[in-house]
Amino acid sequence: MEERTIAAISTPSGTGGISIVRMSGSRSLEIINQIFNPLKGSPSIDKDRDNRRMRYGNIIGDDGAVIDEVMVNFMKGPYTYTREDICEINCHGSFISVKKILNLLLDKGCDLAERGEFTKRAFLNGRIDLSQAEAVLDIINASNDLSQQEGVNQLKGSLKRKIGEIRNSLLEALSRLEYSINFTEDGEDLSNEDILFFMDQAKEMIDKLLTTSNKGKILKDGINTSIIGKPNVGKSSLLNILLDENRAIVTDIPGTTRDLITEYISFGDFTLKINDTAGIRDTDDLVEKIGVDKSISLIDQSDLIIGIFDQSRDFSDEDRKILDLIRGKNAIIILNKTDLDPKFDESFFDGNFPIIKTSMVKEEGIDELERIITHMFNTKDLKRESVLITNTRHERLLSTAKAKLASAIKDIKRGIPIDALEVDLRGAYEDLGLIIGQAVSDEIMDKVFKEFCVGK
Repeated sequence: MEERTIAAISTPSGTGGISIVRMSGSRSLEIINQIFNPLKGSPSIDKDRDNRRMRYGNIIGDDGAVIDEVMVNFMKGPYTYTREDICEINCHGSFISVKKILNLLLDKGCDLAERGEFTKRAFLNGRIDLSQAEAVLDIINASNDLSQQEGVNQLKGSLKRKIGEIRNSLLEALSRLEYSINFTEDGEDLSNEDILFFMDQAKEMIDKLLTTSNKGKILKDGINTSIIGKPNVGKSSLLNILLDENRAIVTDIPGTTRDLITEYISFGDFTLKINDTAGIRDTDDLVEKIGVDKSISLIDQSDLIIGIFDQSRDFSDEDRKILDLIRGKNAIIILNKTDLDPKFDESFFDGNFPIIKTSMVKEEGIDELERIITHMFNTKDLKRESVLITNTRHERLLSTAKAKLASAIKDIKRGIPIDALEVDLRGAYEDLGLIIGQAVSDEIMDKVFKEFCVGK
């Protein structure tokens, strides 16, 4: 890898004021000096004198023509993002200019970077661990302040340190286990309680981390919110009001929404992943029935359900069915169409849900809905957590490590010979190591870094 100098566009495609083309590798200085003509100062970039210094000039093509007026920043390794020599070309944000500069770099001997290859090199060169590399992607994809801050915390090493603490406890248990197996005579083994102490300590820390995974999922992916109700009660109108745009079709004809519509709404410190569903009712229309079945299946998958009922119509069997479906769930009841004469009120409900009266026509009650959602998902709990598990890969590895550790603890308490504990104990230690990239396979690395854009 060190023999390959890579290049890629590091800014989003399209027109803008500035775009950046980035190189990383041992030939970065040689290649930039072949195509860059500084307009002031020395005629070429010097590795030491110009380290981390912006130089102004032109990128020149093979025919001697100026491709673009640029600022070039050369950074000497190892104190760079990849720990290699890096050169960034800041050019005008024209697709033509950027493409020409990238093609010129490729012609001069650069390889086009693979997805996430700059961050992958930072990992392979030891600047960051695998969890920090994944945090880079979390920051790029952050949809709210809290998810962005958690990404920054993990990039700074918060998860790496916590996993290190757990592995240290397991290492203490393993070292005592190994000592008892290999360096003591029969009857001189260390006390099982001494080994068990560190195993219990590690399990307690794993358990605590795993309890944050649901909070982390909400933080990263948003609150999975489904709007449920029978046809023509105002579900799509609510989505449009929350989005402040006409995203869903609204008509007086029941059954207009037949498929799932999903949108993301910034909601203070967190994000709502909001699903507008097909109206729940008995129907002979095959397409509508598929939509109804999908709406019902979403109820168990949702973090929050907003159940909408049309107060201007009699409370029907369909309304009762919807109420039964959301009973016991994390839900808010909306009694809509308060601008019309009511046919029923909150007395039809058992009082276990927050109830809001709204008029989508007058946009009344929306502020109260936002207040209740903010109260239900109090971000103070999220902010108190020093580390949150936001990554499914991390959660699964923690869960497998916990299972192996629990098995080892159960065996040692049952009096199983201690040499039989080593496989589970070492397996838990290695599972945790995979989170931070200790002895990680090429397959796992490929899976992690393929989610990155090419220029990162």
